[in-house]
Amino acid sequence: MLDKYNLDLQHLRSFLAVAETLHFTSAAHLRGVSQSTISLHISRLEEALGVSLLSRSTKVVELTDTGHALIRLAQETLQSHDRIFQLSTHLKTQSHIRIGLTEDLVLSEFPLVLRNFRNQHSETQVSLTTGLSHALRTRLGHGEIDLMFGMQGPNETHGTLLWQENLKWYMHPQETLSRKHSIPLVVFPEGSVTRRIALETLNRHKFRWHIAFCSDSLSALLGAVKAGYGCTLQPSFLQRSALASPIIMPDLPEPPPVGFVALNTRQEFSSLENMLIDATKDAFPS
Repeated sequence: MLDKYNLDLQHLRSFLAVAETLHFTSAAHLRGVSQSTISLHISRLEEALGVSLLSRSTKVVELTDTGHALIRLAQETLQSHDRIFQLSTHLKTQSHIRIGLTEDLVLSEFPLVLRNFRNQHSETQVSLTTGLSHALRTRLGHGEIDLMFGMQGPNETHGTLLWQENLKWYMHPQETLSRKHSIPLVVFPEGSVTRRIALETLNRHKFRWHIAFCSDSLSALLGAVKAGYGCTLQPSFLQRSALASPIIMPDLPEPPPVGFVALNTRQEFSSLENMLIDATKDAFPS
């Protein structure tokens, strides 16, 4: 007994060949099979559908009304089938992932993670954009990037947590701070997680402070610290970066840790995204 809900695509191809030529022998030549095979395919298709597709009352092959109606549906079905395999081939050879990354991660072990990923998936095109976490979330929402790695502040729940990172105060060793004077701060603009935590931490411990330097570039912030503008609050892994030398840790109140997260706009991560996320977790163990 034939399964009415699983049509054989070869039967549809043979039907379209007969519909085009209105001749069984010509249809057989067109498909590169025998005439008996064409006849069998048509019979099986009619049996599965429970209808008559061809009129065989004369020597001329004619389509029934149902046969005429089936032509377009059969064409659409076969076209969809072919597009599925074209898409599969495209994904295997033209994979592309657009990554958003906070600048502090550029000065961490993440470039090595990305290098290993690119070596292992050389067929995958990787585009990289850097920015502040809240700016990257905006770009993610606008569809400009596919996946972002960024910072999650205390009490925030967005993203998939990868690891917890302590924050440290950074200052040039020749500079001094005094509780009697306002603390000069080198910070990112409004919306930055580290800026908010720095201000909240100093306020909680009743330190006076003022903004001495502000930029959306981490390299500019580190340059300002080295120039003696003040101190900045940044992830502890920056201590391992040559760009942070010769910055030291001043005696200021300890802030709460932050989480680094991966985030996209879908319910699940793709296989490529999961590979990159797993490698990042290995490089930054909690």
